[in-house]
Amino acid sequence: MDLALLAATIDGYLHLDWAKLVSMAFVLIVTLVALRLLRMAVHGVARTILDRDKEPDREVAQKAKTLSQVVETTGRIVVFTLAALTLLSLAGQDITPLLASAGIAGVAIGFGAQNVIKDWLGGFFILFENQYSVDDVIKVGSYSGLVEKMDLRRTVLRAADGSVVVIPNGEIRVVTNLTKEWSRVVMDVNVGYEADIDHAMEVLARAGAELAQEDEFAKLIIDSPEVLGVEALGEYHVTLRMLVKTQPLQQWSVARALRARIKKAFDREGIPVPYPHQVTITRIQPMETTEERLASFGGQRVRSE
Repeated sequence: MDLALLAATIDGYLHLDWAKLVSMAFVLIVTLVALRLLRMAVHGVARTILDRDKEPDREVAQKAKTLSQVVETTGRIVVFTLAALTLLSLAGQDITPLLASAGIAGVAIGFGAQNVIKDWLGGFFILFENQYSVDDVIKVGSYSGLVEKMDLRRTVLRAADGSVVVIPNGEIRVVTNLTKEWSRVVMDVNVGYEADIDHAMEVLARAGAELAQEDEFAKLIIDSPEVLGVEALGEYHVTLRMLVKTQPLQQWSVARALRARIKKAFDREGIPVPYPHQVTITRIQPMETTEERLASFGGQRVRSE
C-alpha cells in the first residue's frame, strides 16, 4: 500500500469544507421537501374545496383542478430558481453580478420573448375570466378537443382521434366552449315532402319524451326535448329541428340515442325518410302513317327529277 497516497487522500478529506457540503445537502433536502409540501398543499386545498359539498358543482371541480395545475407549475419554477441561486452562493459564487446581469439580460430577452409574455398574459386572463377549465371541450380556430392540461403559457387539447394539440395561450383569440354549465343537442331530421309534417313532429316529440324518461338518460337531460318545427325546405326533403338541453359533455351520447329512437319510430309510423332522386320526363313523338311517308317520299322524288 502506498502510504503517501493514503495520507494525501486523508489530508484531502480533512481539509474539505464539511460545513459547506452539509449546507448544500441541507438545501437539496429542503428543496425536495418544499416540492412535496407544495404538491400536498395544492391538492389539499383542492380537495377541501371539493369536499365542502357531497356533490360539488362541475364548474367548481374544474376550476379547482385548473388552478391546482397552474399554482403547482408556477411554484415548482420558483422553488427550483431559489434552490439554484442558494447552491451557487454556497459554492462560493458571487450571485450579485448574476442577479444584476440577469436583470439586464431580462430586459434584452424581454424584447425577444414577447410571445412568451403574451402567452402568460393570455393564460392569466383565461383563468381570471373563467373562459374554460380543465375537462371542458372547446374549439379554437380549426382545433377542437378536451382540455387535458392548462397552465399560464399553453393549453393542451386531446382531439377526438386521440391526437394532442398544444396551443399557446397568446394565440387564442376566439374560443368556443361546448360544455360551459350545460350543453345542447341540435337535432335536424329530414322527412320526405309526401310525409304528414304534423304527424312527424308528434313522433319526434314522443321519441324525445320517451328518451327523457329512461333511467339511463333522465339524469343527463335537463329540460324536456322541444320540437321547434320546420327549419328548412330542401330540394327533396323537409327539415324538422329538435332541441334537447343536457348536462355538460353529455350532448353526444344523448344525440346518438335519440337518433336511434327516431329511426325506429319513423319506421314504425311509416314516415318516409328522403333520399336523392331524379325525375326524367321523355316526350314520344307520334309515328307517321304509311301513306304520309309514301307521299313524302314521292314528293322528294318528283323534286329530284
